[in-house]
Amino acid sequence: MNKKLIVLIIAVVALVAIIGVVYLINNNSLNKENSSNNNSKALGTTIQTEENEQTSLNENKQNEEAILNENKVEENTNKNTEKTGKILIAYFSRADENYNVGNVDVGNTEIMAGFIKDYLGDKADAFKIDPVKAYPTNYKECTEVATQELNSNARPEFKNANSLNMDNYDTIFIGYPIWWGDVPMIINTFLEKYDFSGKTIIPFNTHEGSGNAGTFNSIKSKMKSSNVNTNGLAIQGKTARKESSRETVENWLKGLGL
Repeated sequence: MNKKLIVLIIAVVALVAIIGVVYLINNNSLNKENSSNNNSKALGTTIQTEENEQTSLNENKQNEEAILNENKVEENTNKNTEKTGKILIAYFSRADENYNVGNVDVGNTEIMAGFIKDYLGDKADAFKIDPVKAYPTNYKECTEVATQELNSNARPEFKNANSLNMDNYDTIFIGYPIWWGDVPMIINTFLEKYDFSGKTIIPFNTHEGSGNAGTFNSIKSKMKSSNVNTNGLAIQGKTARKESSRETVENWLKGLGL
């Protein structure tokens, strides 16, 4: 074999080898690029998955918080609207010299309030509306003071006014004598002192011939935000002092569903 042929063969072999090396290099680069792309895609998918999971977690947390808040609102609403079932017997009554019964240690209306308390027992609290400035013990002088208060639309103060928490009561009995064809002005002081919204008010009174003198309806017209039961009870003062009136009071209370 001549020398030129040998050189040619060597050159061809070298060229083939170079081409093979170049191919291998290019193939490795392509594989790395594909691997990198695949890793990037996988990483992107992982990140997106994590983001979706985080979003889902956030949404779940928000939903849980919304449910908790809703439950709290409902719980607070239920607490605010929950009925206590407790009853208050508030009354104004004057002892000393009274018309048609003379001098007495306990007023007619207080006796009537006592009958109500005895019947209701522990379900009810009693509160005497006791004026800061006592009324005269003499009957005639007392009527003169009552006239002055009526004409001036007075609001006489009463003792221990701040000791009452009306939130504790659903039903309030309000008792009073009839003075000059109306409630004593101190009753208006009491009605204006507290918030009776949504509460049931049941009036009762003593009198000497005028019945309730339209006071049940007048209280209803004043207390528009309350449920005023005008099926109250009016008993004549001298009759209220008799034990037989206890049965009258009890039958009335039974008729009210108490």
